[in-house]
Amino acid sequence: MNKFIYPLAAAAALFTGNLFAQEAALSSAENNTTSMYDCVKTVSDANRTLDFEGGVITQEFTACTTGQLKGATLSVKGASDDAWYMAELVDFRGNAVDVVRFTKRNVVDGNLELPLTAKVQAGKNYAIQITAAEGQNISLRYAHGPMGTLWNNGNPVRGELTCTIGFVKHNLQDVDAMNEGRGDFAAQNRALEGQCKTQVVGHDFRISLDGLGNEATQTFTACSNGVLEHLSVGIQISFPDFQGRFTLQNADGEVLHSQRIAARNIENGVLNLPLNVRIEQGDELMFGIKTGENQRIALHTNSMGNEGVLKRNGQTIESNLEFTAYTAESNDDTPARMDLQDAKITTFPNPFSDRISVRLENVNEGKAVIQLLDFSGNVLRSDMVFVKNHEGEITFETRDIERPGYYALRVIQGDSVKNTTIMKR
Repeated sequence: MNKFIYPLAAAAALFTGNLFAQEAALSSAENNTTSMYDCVKTVSDANRTLDFEGGVITQEFTACTTGQLKGATLSVKGASDDAWYMAELVDFRGNAVDVVRFTKRNVVDGNLELPLTAKVQAGKNYAIQITAAEGQNISLRYAHGPMGTLWNNGNPVRGELTCTIGFVKHNLQDVDAMNEGRGDFAAQNRALEGQCKTQVVGHDFRISLDGLGNEATQTFTACSNGVLEHLSVGIQISFPDFQGRFTLQNADGEVLHSQRIAARNIENGVLNLPLNVRIEQGDELMFGIKTGENQRIALHTNSMGNEGVLKRNGQTIESNLEFTAYTAESNDDTPARMDLQDAKITTFPNPFSDRISVRLENVNEGKAVIQLLDFSGNVLRSDMVFVKNHEGEITFETRDIERPGYYALRVIQGDSVKNTTIMKR
């Protein structure tokens, strides 16, 4: 449930004294009884400033006791006068377990007190995430140091936010039982002849992405030499106007594939992405799903999945996304299919308006990927067609493509690619 911070009153109700002073009291055994906390996570240095305008800042931390987190204080250098910001407390499953909203008026003497409260488990990884809408500035102070816990829109920052986080110890039986009764969700790698697949089956949690810059990334290992032809991701909830971006990268950070995604790519709770990316067995790959401004989507996760590492806005989550990646196996570097240059590609209508149909002739049997792109290289539509009797056909809905002019149509089959130009009226 969202809570709104009211200046001084809410802070006074939750906190009885300065958190930094409380942490100092904890350092002395004689003064432990005077503190309202059993342990405190504190970073006191404030030698750097992290400025950002729109997006999300993520600070990971480890709970120092099993019990309850009872508030946090951040050091703020400045913020926009009329902007609202959101602070989320995210658990090790990627769930936002508490949310508060604040404004510049809640910053007193450079300190922002956040009345975040949630049950925690000792040794588990949690995060505080600060979200600003596009055009809204905020500057947070941080201490320069090693990378690994602070993230700016998913990109690592060297250091930690200047903060104090208080914990109270409790014996929580429900925490001990947290992982019971979920079943055994093992990865499944059986596929059709000539294919292999990397798969995490089933789900018991979800993670939500909400707003500009929110991103989930999942790593996995290529199961064979060949072509990564298709990737699907389980979706818990999405909305008819959803828009975002999908990317696929290798271990060096090279982008192998990038495209816009929308609600039309989601069917029966599955995000389907036809691909055509040559890979080698053992390659470490990572795909990401990022939301835009005022966009929301929830992805199914599996707490027993162990195919790779799942991160939400940089925070490592103790789960995997529910996903399947299909690879067409190939043990040599020769093209698996004939060239497409003799193929006949017919589009109608051309120029197109609300929809466009694409017909293929003189094409090899099997799968082909058809993509519609703008001239900046953005993939606007992508789908897979199954070619039978050397023919195939597919239709794209294009009502939401507003800009008239020239677009590119790309057909991909194996290592062969053919492009043609079409017009939008």
